[in-house]
Amino acid sequence: MKRWVREVTALICVLLLCITVSSCSRKPLDVVKAYQHAYNSHDLGQLLPLIAEEATFQVPGHFDLKGKNDIRLVAEYDFALNIQMTLDRLTARGDTVYCELVETNDWLEAAGIDEAYYKGKFVIGKGLIRHIRGEATRETQKAFQDVLNPLLEWASEERPEQLAQMMQEGKFVYNAENAKKSLALLKEWREVTEPGSDE
Repeated sequence: MKRWVREVTALICVLLLCITVSSCSRKPLDVVKAYQHAYNSHDLGQLLPLIAEEATFQVPGHFDLKGKNDIRLVAEYDFALNIQMTLDRLTARGDTVYCELVETNDWLEAAGIDEAYYKGKFVIGKGLIRHIRGEATRETQKAFQDVLNPLLEWASEERPEQLAQMMQEGKFVYNAENAKKSLALLKEWREVTEPGSDE
């Protein structure tokens, strides 16, 4: 076999290998579905490999996170509250996946909010999540404010030390410990402010 034939054959083999490897990388929809599965399984071991180190996560009115560690802390917060999420109407446009997200967790249940609804957006790059944005619907925003405003007013008067422990520079700190504290505070507030209570 002539040398040029061997070189062309080797080049074709390398090209085929490159095509095979690139086709095996996860598609954006697959990454988002894996994220949903890891979240609902409360499995950081499955979740974190899906997140880029410099990833961002925004939920307007709640938080604007930068970096994998901050996203891990929010996941731990959510897992401590037994989160379950459903992603519907997933649509991929290039590297971006749009969806409708429905969330339930123990805090929402204690607040009397059956489900929280969001418009979701995931930006994927090289098989990893680079950006997440969840924007609550107007109804969900109102449901949160109807609970949070009186809860924070009560807690600032009746439980200021507990509230201060969960806040840092005026912002709520998301982690597993604060998930449990916020749920306990919510339940206490509901008990003392519901009709027929002594306070």
